[in-house]
This record gives sequence, structure tokens and C-alpha cells, in this order.
Amino acid sequence: MKENLKKIIALILLILSLSAIEITLYYAKNLENNINNNMLADRIDNRENMNQLERPNDNEVMPMQNFNNEPRNNETLALKYIVIIGGLSLISTLAFFYLLLTNITKTSDKFIIYILSSLVLTFILTTASIYIYNNVLTVNSTNPNEVESDKETPTLNENNVIEEGNINLDTISSDVTINTSGTYTFSGNFSNSIIVDASNEEVELVLSNVNITNENTAAIIVLNAELVTITLNEESENTLSDGGNSSYDGCIYSNSKLVFNGLGTLTINGNQSEGEGIATETQDITFNGGTYIITSNDDGINAGGDGGTITINDGVFYINAGGDGIDSNKDAIINGGTIFVVGSDAEGDSGIDTELGYTVNGGTLVALGTDMIETPTETSTQNTLAFVLEEKINANTIVTLLKDDESIFSFESSKSFKTIIISSDSLIASDYELYTGGSNSGELSMGFYKESNYVKGNIIKINGISTFTIQNTINLYN
Repeated sequence: MKENLKKIIALILLILSLSAIEITLYYAKNLENNINNNMLADRIDNRENMNQLERPNDNEVMPMQNFNNEPRNNETLALKYIVIIGGLSLISTLAFFYLLLTNITKTSDKFIIYILSSLVLTFILTTASIYIYNNVLTVNSTNPNEVESDKETPTLNENNVIEEGNINLDTISSDVTINTSGTYTFSGNFSNSIIVDASNEEVELVLSNVNITNENTAAIIVLNAELVTITLNEESENTLSDGGNSSYDGCIYSNSKLVFNGLGTLTINGNQSEGEGIATETQDITFNGGTYIITSNDDGINAGGDGGTITINDGVFYINAGGDGIDSNKDAIINGGTIFVVGSDAEGDSGIDTELGYTVNGGTLVALGTDMIETPTETSTQNTLAFVLEEKINANTIVTLLKDDESIFSFESSKSFKTIIISSDSLIASDYELYTGGSNSGELSMGFYKESNYVKGNIIKINGISTFTIQNTINLYN
């Protein structure tokens, strides 16, 4: 009777310990997400406590929130969980071998077999649990937009070194390399890369009706230079497209500072897996003019690595990004230009996302995103209206900001969105209303309706408020 009771107890221990291992793995998988969410909530609460303003009436604006999707999942199983799983594995194996060896005739080696076999199976169970967590559960539970695949390092042909002057790419069938300072004017069609590898040199690339499509990596790769200026010839139409899964993961990829000038148009198709439109590693990006149409699988414009300052002084921008529209691991400054930017319609991306904040001092800006919003800093000199809507606005829906029934901005996005940032010198201290739907007989160009003639649709309310008042430089309604 006592022997049977021991077997029952051992069987119960075996079942409970194996179940506990499964529960521990499940809990560990979800804990990091909970921690990240709490950290994000704490950041928001802290900023609200620091910036909270009294609200004498329902129409007064909420204080600014400035946050982004900073937390990331930890894909390594923590030591404390390894210890827990190891202990549970030991219990389960001791119980298992007890049940197994009770039917074996007692021998002098039985105890040794019992202990050694238990240790071996404990090691196997613990190792298997860690492997399942790191290689199955973590991958399956990660946001698809955050899963990064291994990048390939393409083989670049730097043997074809060119001299400054006019270069007709129609006549060239391999990569071209620049290793000295100068002005290089490109025209024609090309299926390889323009490579800049000019240590401590300043290089200017002039694009004059160029069409580059590289199916394997970036169209323009700056490996080394003091400064690279990309100038768009007046009235020129230029297109750059990339592909593959390259470590040079921007259609224009640079390890050096980039400056964009000119009066032409540049269309960028960032087709690489997790590819960006324009990307630098720890370097500044400055725009002084030109028209830019950027479509990308990940961020539209990105200053990665330790970050760089993205400065827009002038230009016209239409950015349709699969990640963040404009993203800097440092900061950004908008002094002018006309900018329409929409981030991914999946969760976790925004129109503009920076590490240290961004300022808006001029120009026209409409930035759209999903669940994340980062508003300009209070040091900005131009007024901004920002909204976190109660429901997503569907793609291809007209959205119009009205003041005294006059259309201030009317725009339309090819993606759904839930956050809106609007900044312009036409925004003054006054009351505004926001509408969706309706009709507009104006011309839709680069996201905006020109010569807007809007017929009202449905008014938008946020927490029962339909009149949005500009009282501060940064005005957020959520």
C-alpha cells in the first residue's frame, strides 16, 4: 500500500513539474512585453506629471506627450527562469526514474543509475526548454515588423574607378566607384551601384534624369567620405530602386554625412527586405531643396546607428513608409518645406520618430501614424495641432482641418491611420474642427488637395470634444 502511494505521489509530481515548466515558459514569453508596456506607461505618466496643466474647461488642450516605441523585447531567457526550469526538470526526472526503477530488482547499482540518469535527463529537459523559448516562442511572439532577418553583405566591384565629369550610365555594365573629390554628373539607365569610397573627401553627385535599379543592394552606397552632396538637376526626373536583403539596407545608404540640393525630382523605391529609403549610420542628413517621393518597406528617412540630425530646410516630400516615416536615433529639425509623411498602418510605427525629439520652426507638415505619436518639442517656434483619434481612419479617406468653415488643410492617405500631426505657419491661436469624408473638387497631389473646395463630411470628436483650440505652441488632443 505504501509503495503504491509513493508511485501515485511520484506520478503527480511528474505531471505537475512538467506542467509548471510549460507555464514558466509561457510566463517568461509574456513578461518582457508587460515590462515594456509598463515602462512606456511610466514614461508617459512621468511626462504628464512634469507638464500637466490645469484644464478649466473641456476645450483646453491636453499637455504634450512625446514618446515612441523605445522598449524592445528581450529575446534571451533570463537566468532566474533557467534556474526555475532546471529545478522543475530535476523534480520531474527524479519522479520519472523513481517510477521506472521501482519495477527493477534491487541491485547495488540502482542508486547510481537513478542519480546519473536523473542528472542527464534534467540537463536535456532544461536545454530543450531554453531552445524552445529562444528559437520558437520568442520568434512567434514578436511583432512581425520587429523581426529582423540576417543581412547579406554584397560583393561590390570597386575596380571601375571613374573620374569627375559627365557619366552616361547607359554605357556601363558594372558598379562604378568614386575615390576622389569632385563633381560627378550622372544620366541614363543603370542596374548596378554608384559607390563612393573617398576618405576625407567631399563629393558631389549630380543626378540628371538617371534611373538606377539594383536588384541586390543599394543604388547609391557611400562607404567613406567627409561629405556627399546629392544635387537634383532642375526639371530632371530621377528614380532609384533597390532590392535583395543587403547590409546596405537603404536605397541610398551612407556612412558619411549627406546633403540634398536642387530643383529636380527624386523618386526612391526602398524595396529591400526591411529596407529604407534614405539611410545613414550615425551621420546627419540635410535637405535644402528638391522634390522627394519615397516609398519603403521600412523607414522612409533614417539616421541609424548612434543617430544623426535630420534637417529639412526646404523641399517637397511625400513619404509612404512600411516603418516610421522619418526616424532618427538622435534628433530632427524642420525649418521649411512641404512634408506629407505616413508611417506603417501596423502597430508600433509613427509618422516621425526620434530619440531626442524634433523641432518644427517652419514649413508645412502632415505626419500620420498608427498607435504611436511623437509631437514636436516645446522649443519649436511654429504652432502644431496633434491628434490621437478614437478610431482608425480608413485609407483613401479625405481628412480636412477647418477654421470658421474655411479649409486650412485637406489631405488623403493611401493607408489607414490613427494619429495626426499638423504644423504650419497658417495655424494661429484660434478654434479648429476636423472632418472625415465628404468631397473635395481640388487636385490631390503629394497627399494634399490643391485649391481645396471641400464639402463637409463627418466631424471628428475626441473624448466628446469637436472644437480644437490652439493655445500653446504644441497642442495635443487624445
